[in-house]
Amino acid sequence: MNTIRTDLLLMLRRLSLMLFIGIGLNQPVCASAHPICCGQTVPNNEKPNRQNPLTPASKTQELKGLQKYVDYLINTEIARHNLPGVAVSIVKDDKIILLKGYGFADLNNQIKVDPNDTLFRIASITKTMTAIAVMQLVEQGKLEIDADINDYLSAFKIPNTFNEPITIGALLSHRAGFEQADAGNLFVQNPLEVLSTEQYLATHMPQRIWPPGHLVSYSNYGFALLGYLVELQSGMNLATYMDHAIFSPLGMSYTTLREPIKNNTASTSMPSVLENHLATGYFRNTKGQNIAKPFEFTGHIAGAGAASSTAHNMALYMRTLLKNSSLLVNLDTHEQMKQRLYSDRPLATGITHGMFNDTFKGYQQHHHAGGTYTFSSNMVMFPELQLGVFISTNAVEPQSHLVTSLATAIVNKYYRHQPAKPTAGLKAEKQAQPHSYSQFLSGQITQRHLADYTGTYLTTRRSYTQLEKLSALNGPATISINQQGELVMTNSGHQLRLKRLKENIFQGKSKAAPAFYFYHDDSGNIDRFSASMYSGDYERVSFLQSPLCFYLALALASLLSMSTLLLSAIRHFKSNTLSRAELLACYSAGMILAAVLGFVFMNVTLAVDDYDFLINFPTIEVKLLLSLLIVIVLTTLAKVFCLALVSRLRCLPLLYKVHFWLFTLSCLSFIYVFWIWNAIGFNYF
Repeated sequence: MNTIRTDLLLMLRRLSLMLFIGIGLNQPVCASAHPICCGQTVPNNEKPNRQNPLTPASKTQELKGLQKYVDYLINTEIARHNLPGVAVSIVKDDKIILLKGYGFADLNNQIKVDPNDTLFRIASITKTMTAIAVMQLVEQGKLEIDADINDYLSAFKIPNTFNEPITIGALLSHRAGFEQADAGNLFVQNPLEVLSTEQYLATHMPQRIWPPGHLVSYSNYGFALLGYLVELQSGMNLATYMDHAIFSPLGMSYTTLREPIKNNTASTSMPSVLENHLATGYFRNTKGQNIAKPFEFTGHIAGAGAASSTAHNMALYMRTLLKNSSLLVNLDTHEQMKQRLYSDRPLATGITHGMFNDTFKGYQQHHHAGGTYTFSSNMVMFPELQLGVFISTNAVEPQSHLVTSLATAIVNKYYRHQPAKPTAGLKAEKQAQPHSYSQFLSGQITQRHLADYTGTYLTTRRSYTQLEKLSALNGPATISINQQGELVMTNSGHQLRLKRLKENIFQGKSKAAPAFYFYHDDSGNIDRFSASMYSGDYERVSFLQSPLCFYLALALASLLSMSTLLLSAIRHFKSNTLSRAELLACYSAGMILAAVLGFVFMNVTLAVDDYDFLINFPTIEVKLLLSLLIVIVLTTLAKVFCLALVSRLRCLPLLYKVHFWLFTLSCLSFIYVFWIWNAIGFNYF
């Protein structure tokens, strides 16, 4: 039965309009413990200093042939997926061993990528820099990790939804408990519409869904809030603070949080010397065409993703993070930032002060990816190998996995002698502090039946109160039991067989598969799991709240709408008359079919180029469809009142009466699922 449900879900998934609504796809420095060099913004006519010359990979015997291997991987992907440009930097043992650009920063003008001065949008990798800025102020005594963030806020406050306050530590770990609610406001096309960070945080505050620390839900809002705290406590806007406290000390003169906003003050606008070297971002449609798009403004969430940088500058950044350095923070803080803030799931991905942490081939890896609608970037570091890999491309990657896989491909080729240790870390669980994630460690219990884990799970990185909740329709994880009696997880069409390592802890049976931690509610029922997935945990939902129920309701209402129109046409042909109730049913059927066809048509349109739809969500087309849903609600209510009348009509055959009842029930289910998924209401107009 679970297999049938999975197949139906995969078959019907394409009917949803909102498959495309998702964002997978989001401030006087004086350090007491360490000196901070207060550098200046790069003058308009000044070229940056290019320090740290390249050390060829050929001189590093451990990585012999690296450049040829990387060239092969990147050139293959560029040719296969028509990527416009790529920039790569690799550091090893405090040396830059590979620094190279591929393709074009600007296709129209045939400007090639230069790894030294072509700026790419690194998006959420900015969060790692914001975490450093926060820890610098912690060292100075201006911020406290465990303090209630409302103690620092005056212009607005975070509502006290739960007894536990939101702390800086919870924000750094994506455990503040915010829902995702940034569709249509995360990226701005018109620079004149960019809000100040304070205005944005007060205006677009998401709801608090869980108490702090309860589970992981990746939050752009949370890191924008951290950047705002840096501004408040440092007395500088975040871009200026980053220039003085991070970029200047490291020589990162081609890195900035500033954006090319014209008619603005020099303190907030990107210098022309940097703007002239910005790579053009391209949006990829399903035909593989690269469509040039304007700059995506994110200054209102600067701490979450506003940085632009070069491959060379990111190499300097990785070198500092990999070695024991006091350039940015003192050595004790440097070591502290490598540790997880919550030591509760050692086998799954954790968060170390803004950086994701897990293992690959038995090696610790610290990483963070970043993406806009037109750029994809990734930074991965392996401390034990003293190896760091940065890659960025000026396009999104609907098919290519180059950005996400380059670092692991290198480790897999050159360090395959180190086997993965799937049970490593289990002993460390005994040292974990008491916490909701550690509940299964409290004592040995009877081993659960595998059926206890089956069901549909949705990511916690979703909206719960806004229309964008519909984006979660496109990513459920379904857990079932196969014919061999194994637990199987299905996600986006891919299946992974799970083996039990310990009570409530599983690992995939494939090579280097992730580990899964399951947790129970107060009644002892499994209600969520965490995994080696950085974007959030997954929580179990009932059938009525599942994507399968949504698609079945749409399919059922569509079929009964068509049969209603067909039966009404037959009856009109035979008797040349229809009752008012039948006419009402015809109107309702027509509107339901119009709504469903509108969803399908919009899906086809968006498959060609959904950039404008995503950045301007909700568009006028969406609002029209939402208006139609409200009319469907009104006509359905009218049909409910007509049920008694239809039942008493002697001229109406029994088949028509039964069908009218069934159609009305299907309309109610249609309304119910759209209400569950926040698509019925007036707050989107």
